[in-house]
Amino acid sequence: MSKRWIRGLACLLGLSLLSGCGNQRTADIRAAATLPPAVSLYAAPDGDEIRTEAREYTLYLPVSGELHLTTRPIWVEAGSLTETAEALIQGQLEAQNEILGLTSGGGRPLTLYDDRPAEISGGICTVNLGASALQLSTAELYRTCVGLATTLCSLDEINFVNVLVADQSVGMDITGNLAMGSLTGHPDENLPVLWEQMEAKRTPLGEDLSRTPLNALATLYYPLEENRGIGCETRVLNFEGQTPQQLASGLMNEMERMLRENRTGGDALSLNSLLIHDPLTSELEDGGRLITLSLAGNAEELLAEQNLDLSCLLAAVTCTLTTFIPGIAAVCVRMGDKLLTELNSRRFGRLPVLGGLLRREAFSSFLRGSAAVCLVRNGRLVLRNHPVDMEEADSARAMLTALMEGPTKQEETEGLEAPLPAGIQEDDILGIAPRGDTLLVNLSESFRAEIQAAGPEREMLLCYSMVNTLCLDSDYRKVCFYFEGEQVERIAGELYWAGDFIVNPGLLDSGSGLFIFRSYFCKKAGI
Repeated sequence: MSKRWIRGLACLLGLSLLSGCGNQRTADIRAAATLPPAVSLYAAPDGDEIRTEAREYTLYLPVSGELHLTTRPIWVEAGSLTETAEALIQGQLEAQNEILGLTSGGGRPLTLYDDRPAEISGGICTVNLGASALQLSTAELYRTCVGLATTLCSLDEINFVNVLVADQSVGMDITGNLAMGSLTGHPDENLPVLWEQMEAKRTPLGEDLSRTPLNALATLYYPLEENRGIGCETRVLNFEGQTPQQLASGLMNEMERMLRENRTGGDALSLNSLLIHDPLTSELEDGGRLITLSLAGNAEELLAEQNLDLSCLLAAVTCTLTTFIPGIAAVCVRMGDKLLTELNSRRFGRLPVLGGLLRREAFSSFLRGSAAVCLVRNGRLVLRNHPVDMEEADSARAMLTALMEGPTKQEETEGLEAPLPAGIQEDDILGIAPRGDTLLVNLSESFRAEIQAAGPEREMLLCYSMVNTLCLDSDYRKVCFYFEGEQVERIAGELYWAGDFIVNPGLLDSGSGLFIFRSYFCKKAGI
């Protein structure tokens, strides 16, 4: 039985459990969400500790003459998702070098490009290989990428993988125009069949590239709400042809659709209406292709009217085009008759555009991870994804800090409120430490005073906004709170703070149900 089917059964089990909870009185649900009073077995943390553990993973490796990927176990001792993914990537490359004979003088070993870390956001991992990967035949490179994607997609948090070489997507045909697109895991697939499916998308020699349609998975980047950076999502796209111009237009059309979907407060400005010419492609002197976008001279003002930051939009466009279109090394932007030579962002500051070229690496700080935080509406907790630092997406401190920031302006118009008092800040988190499946959280006396000032009516939601945020999308089952290193029994009302808290699904808005199934029951089932 496949992992997806098993997850589906676990989700159905979660549905039945939630249905049972829905028939109980709210008071019963709340009472059951805190374990019986007990003296904590642990000392309060002073500062943050990171949980590191050694676990066995599986590398999926292509071997010449083999129809399927072969497997090899690997032990990894890591804490964060990024650390785990990078350890698996390094292990994969070392094993692949051995299989290909690249470690014994048969060529240059496969490496990461400039030792750059993997980018992980929105369940998508982008790996940047060094130029030595180009010594492989196209078929060898494709099989290497499939193996890498299958290894990384075995992690629960990663669903898709992009593989770049020296900051560029590599074409899968002789002309270098066929996009490989985003990859998923293929642990049991026949490798020759996968390669034949890729070859079938090629434009036959002598035929018009613009008349060969393409269906592919593509990762699209988009500006986050309130211009907090950029996020990404993978979609299946259909292109009328395979020229760089057609691919660029198709990608930007889908980005425009995403913007409209994500902006519930009104229509988003049409991206294509900002273009005064079709995208143009040219060759760069130092290698790679350049795509030039000619925007209206007042494009920045038009975007500002829609509360869109030009820097975030161009970061999203640059990352989208360079991740998918083969050979694109940079994007050039003209505003009217002027070459764009500088970007200014309120959040990310001044960004010089050297030589008028926007390169993917310049926007690494824009890409954000996300944390699911619990906001409040009509006395219920509502789950929303909020941006956090990409490398701290699974950090408990980052989750609580995102929760402290409260709702965005758009979320406020939807009736969402901050569950935590405005007077608290990140400095009020004195320490966080894991102990098995329990997370210890040491908060300041100021935090306790703010809870007391909030009153007993808000105490329950305040507490469980933290507990649910920390546990629903993580491996933790319980949270234990301390204040200035000591456990406190009562603060504002009858809630017993000295106990261990578990997730309280009864306080969640019904619209959060699907998230609960995926992120809680399936994770806690160990699948």
